[in-house]
Amino acid sequence: MRTFSSKDVQNIIDKFLLKNENLKKDLFIGDGKNKKVVVKDGLKVRHVPSGLVYTVSEYIDDKSGPAIRCTRPGKEIVISGDDFNEYVRH
Repeated sequence: MRTFSSKDVQNIIDKFLLKNENLKKDLFIGDGKNKKVVVKDGLKVRHVPSGLVYTVSEYIDDKSGPAIRCTRPGKEIVISGDDFNEYVRH
């Protein structure tokens, strides 16, 4: 199993946005038999500077750019595309 770094995730998102793909609930790379889920609901991500772990609850793609809504007990945050490099898969 390959582990994606925050840079990998950002590059994948950038490629999808450049292709003007319709991003829905899950974010995928590849197609057909090679299709892989990169970001989806339930994914655990860790904030590198603080070590806090969050659960992805929604991928957001709107005019302000890509973002991921995440939760942890008692807290909900939205990670903007500019901050993706501070998070890694947990």
